[in-house]
Amino acid sequence: MGGQNTRHRTGLILLAILLLCQLPTATLADESPTVFIIDERVQMITLNSGTSYDFSESVSVGDVISVAVGCDFCSVSIEENGSIITSASIATHVATGSGLANVSISSPETETITTSILITADSQHPSQRPSPEENFTLDTDGRCASSTECVDVHRGNLNTISSGSYSTTWFESGLVRSDAPEYWGIEALEGDLIEFKLHHTSNQIRFDFFFQNATVESPIPLVIESATGTNPDLLASTEYIEIVEDGRLIVKISTTAANAAYALQRAIHSKSLTQQIDDGTLAFTQIGHMTSQSAFSFDETNYVKIAPMVEDIKAELSVKIGENWITMPEIEIQKNRIQRVYAYPNTTMAMLKITSNVHWVDVSIGSFSDGNLSVDAPSFMPGEPENIATWPILSSESTDDFQGSLTLAAMDQKDVYLLSVDGWVDSLHRIHIVIRTSDQNLLATVWELDQENFDTKSEYNIDFDSFSNEGEVYLNVGPGMHLIVFSHKNESILTNQTWSNDLQSVSYTITATKVTIEEGEEPWFPPSDEAKLWGSAIRWILGITMILPALFLLYKIKSTRNEGRRLGAVRERLKILSELLDSGTETPKQTRKTLVKSLEAVATLPWQSACESWGVPDRTYSTQGTSLAIWKLDQRLSKTEGNWPLLIGLHTPEETWEVSAFRFEAPHGSPWEVTNVEPRLLHQGEEIFVDSIAKGTMIFLTVELEGDGTHVDIELNGHVDGKPRGMRIPATLSRSSEEE
Repeated sequence: MGGQNTRHRTGLILLAILLLCQLPTATLADESPTVFIIDERVQMITLNSGTSYDFSESVSVGDVISVAVGCDFCSVSIEENGSIITSASIATHVATGSGLANVSISSPETETITTSILITADSQHPSQRPSPEENFTLDTDGRCASSTECVDVHRGNLNTISSGSYSTTWFESGLVRSDAPEYWGIEALEGDLIEFKLHHTSNQIRFDFFFQNATVESPIPLVIESATGTNPDLLASTEYIEIVEDGRLIVKISTTAANAAYALQRAIHSKSLTQQIDDGTLAFTQIGHMTSQSAFSFDETNYVKIAPMVEDIKAELSVKIGENWITMPEIEIQKNRIQRVYAYPNTTMAMLKITSNVHWVDVSIGSFSDGNLSVDAPSFMPGEPENIATWPILSSESTDDFQGSLTLAAMDQKDVYLLSVDGWVDSLHRIHIVIRTSDQNLLATVWELDQENFDTKSEYNIDFDSFSNEGEVYLNVGPGMHLIVFSHKNESILTNQTWSNDLQSVSYTITATKVTIEEGEEPWFPPSDEAKLWGSAIRWILGITMILPALFLLYKIKSTRNEGRRLGAVRERLKILSELLDSGTETPKQTRKTLVKSLEAVATLPWQSACESWGVPDRTYSTQGTSLAIWKLDQRLSKTEGNWPLLIGLHTPEETWEVSAFRFEAPHGSPWEVTNVEPRLLHQGEEIFVDSIAKGTMIFLTVELEGDGTHVDIELNGHVDGKPRGMRIPATLSRSSEEE
């Protein structure tokens, strides 16, 4: 065969055992065979000694039946229309009638048998190869919708998954005779990759390939051949043909045996489009055939980590710098290895191109920036105090475990940081700098700078302890900017190295603390005339702005009290509201709004006057420090038809209640549910949560109860002086006036 069959019987058996838990089995009894169905085909059977696996299939005249087994002791037999064919390896038969073909696989010993079962109609392709100009029927089946749907790395290979029997559209199957080779045509489009794998043959067979465009035929240097019939213990190789222009692929099928039954899998993979990766995505999988591309955001401190699975690949990264695309050298990456490729300076975007017959590549994007600054520290010194925007600035007061590195793979051999020391004029500060590293090849130096021109005043080298890999330095400096410089001991380490080399980064950690020794003189600047003018205006604006809410509050309080006095002069207010509804002067909605507006105003009156303003309560109850009053409202004042509206009054002249709540308990029937409260308070089920009620407080609430009950018991629960307290009106309130 054009890539010889690889003998992995043991591996195939182990693979099937691993899949046992998730594959459907057909175990009928202790002596029944165990059947392993993989990709919807019976591919393995476990038989006990002296047992058999039997099945029947409907066939028509001319159909091909071919069953191959891989075992030590077993045999297979085919019985059809009175004919019986038996073999210890592969049995093949062409149906002579319409009916059932019976297949039996048996063994005198207990063993696991690999199988390849082909039952299909004979394709019978033309026996003459067409010329390029000649019309020819082309096969268009077997095209993958996308690579992600056709392969699965968890199977241990990246072959196209072909589910179903050998008679499905994933396979070209039939019977070829020695005296009549057959020619099979496949539609081929530019950019296609056509995948072939020989799954079954009963005898010697050979497949030759020719590509034809409209005028020219070109032989393809690929031959798929098997010298013998299929041994299911062997894993056939997968072959690929790349299509460079539109045309057709002609496959010659031939055999030197009298005849050969076959099943050849073919899958057509279309040219893939560039995969657009969303911004912020740091990991994705690039799957494809032949060539695939992905485009993603990529800045100058990023690297891309490429990890191919199962198959070796070639990778090529292109980066966008300004308006130009720069392509890095192509690299080869072996399967199950990881390769990092680092961004060029000023990169803003990247495109990753993967090339191989088939690939499944895990791609992740990382950063080699120093600390959390999203930049890589420059390798050169600042020249003047006015031009320092390029350099990362560390604070002498708040730099704790700042992590950076010399990224040798990005040709980064030196890092320069500015250290900011804040203070007043003529102040003096003692700076403690601690550097930790995992590599003794790191050199660290602190430079004290002249703040006028950035000339070096003093230089402090940091020596690292060979055991702790830690070094420190103390220095006394004035306010301003100073330098921390890191470099590699080996100045020629990057000689003859290329971008994205394999050299390990040299990491380090910076911690800086400051103690002020002399505070110096605090600067003072007299305000300008403009500052005085605007300061005065702002003070007036702020003053007026702060007074307006207080004036509004006073107006609101006075207005509420006046309204309360007006309402206090009116008796039987609830009765008046009912009369307004009876006369049609107001709608229920208008009357309900009038009632709600009155709640706060009436609460400003003395308790007795407030109660008289509403009318005679239906229930009252008082203790030494708290009073309750309940009024039944006109049914028309409820927001929801059928609900029971109530007015609740509460007065606490001598007590303060904490964590308080009203409870409306139904003595008979289903419980009440509070559906509406004004003013709005938190409620759930049969309870209203009032929380804190200060001493001397008076409140009025309207409550709507939903339920089918006719009576309600009302109680107030909470804490008074830190102790639990409950207050329940002794008499049950009836919804019906006749029962009162």
